[in-house]
Amino acid sequence: MKAYYSDGRGRYGTGESYDYFYKYDEEENPEICTSSDGLWTYDYNPPEGCPDGIEVLRYNGCETNIIIPQLIDGNNVVSLDSTFDGFYELESVVVPEGVVYITGAFYGCENLKNIALPQSLKSVEYAFNCCFSLEKINIPAGVENFSNAFAGTKLESFTFPQGTKDISNSFEGSNYIRKVVIPGSVVYTDGAFADCENLSEAVIEDGVEILDDYMFHHCTSLLELVIPESVQTFGKSSVGYMEIREYTDPGKMGYKLKGECIVPGFHIKGVKNSEAECYAKDNGIPFIEI
Repeated sequence: MKAYYSDGRGRYGTGESYDYFYKYDEEENPEICTSSDGLWTYDYNPPEGCPDGIEVLRYNGCETNIIIPQLIDGNNVVSLDSTFDGFYELESVVVPEGVVYITGAFYGCENLKNIALPQSLKSVEYAFNCCFSLEKINIPAGVENFSNAFAGTKLESFTFPQGTKDISNSFEGSNYIRKVVIPGSVVYTDGAFADCENLSEAVIEDGVEILDDYMFHHCTSLLELVIPESVQTFGKSSVGYMEIREYTDPGKMGYKLKGECIVPGFHIKGVKNSEAECYAKDNGIPFIEI
């Protein structure tokens, strides 16, 4: 793989120039540095909640199996932001202990198959979006934010760790996910599994209070959902609804939207006189008391 410039900076295929970083406005003049070995671009502005250290903005090399250093130019690596974004050839990465936030760091890494994550990790927002080859991953127990983390991966089953707070859009549009377990600590669920047509089993643990807008929208294989009594709020089309689509090509890539309806055969199980029963009755969904 060639570099953008003759001095070896940057990679082709990232979709943006070496000198552009989305997190900064054009009027800002941030302190952005290149490591002494030329492999890493970083700043001294990690997200709030990180310990002192640097945020790595880009890998400038061409290796496809990488161990990220814990120290770069004597600074602790505490955050990754878009670091490998668009590096299609990347195959495996070891993220060092001390990293707390990963934001879009592996977005679009289509060949990424292996990733080792540190116990220090708290957030993987947009981290593995469009990693089309990723079939398995071990998540540290302390991760709380999975917003937009896994759309486009090949993960088939996933259990969010206890303590998870945000799963918004985490698997939106996934063609592979079949089973998920959602702990009672979860607070934000907007569109979490929207358009996951092969999702057939979802376990919602007691403690979850809100099923946000479109959480299970167009989950056409999900025919039964046990909803705990702790759930008090249902968002728009959060459970049981699907789109009525008129596909315009054999590959089902394009379609015309004709409205929405209840998924055929779908039913809710829950406690008598619970909000789940009220939601079922209000939306014409069969309810089974447990």
